Amino acid sequence: MIKATQIRKGIIILLNEKLYRVDEMEHVTPGKGIAVVQTKLRDLNDMSVRNYRFRPSETVEKVVLDSNELTYSYQDEDNYIFMDNETFDQVSLSKDFLGDSVFYLQDGAIYTLESYRGTPMNLTPPTAMEFEVVEAETTLKGATVQASYKPAKLDNGMEIMVPPFIEVGNVIKVDTRDGSYIERVKK
Repeated sequence: MIKATQIRKGIIILLNEKLYRVDEMEHVTPGKGIAVVQTKLRDLNDMSVRNYRFRPSETVEKVVLDSNELTYSYQDEDNYIFMDNETFDQVSLSKDFLGDSVFYLQDGAIYTLESYRGTPMNLTPPTAMEFEVVEAETTLKGATVQASYKPAKLDNGMEIMVPPFIEVGNVIKVDTRDGSYIERVKK
């Protein structure tokens, strides 16, 4: 159990027999009245978001999720099959469960699966992954009035903003936390 003032972004808490991930947390001290801990909680069952206020003296149960590494193997219709690196068991995760993480699936890549009492809760891809640019706008020579980014489509189907010097065929590194360009990979 932790006090409400110890709640931090990213932790998992058990509240009213449901698991929630803290998306945002702010300690609010109004000029008049009692201070509160204002949170934005994501229900890990249906992924809905709700606001919740705690009094600083309240306690909540912090949940520690089990974590293990999985290797992506293949897609079977709307399910994606991973292999547990310790037990070699196959784990099937649905497209709905993966959400935007489906863009970051690469054969042989290692992912972290967080689970609670055997139920998968979250799949985290590696922090940075490499993808090839398959479409990119051409840049006008000498158009350097401002350092602007341009849209580019990657081989995983995702569109991101890249610097003007990136061309079709370049391999770039992408930050999987926010889908942003990191750097061009030198071959």
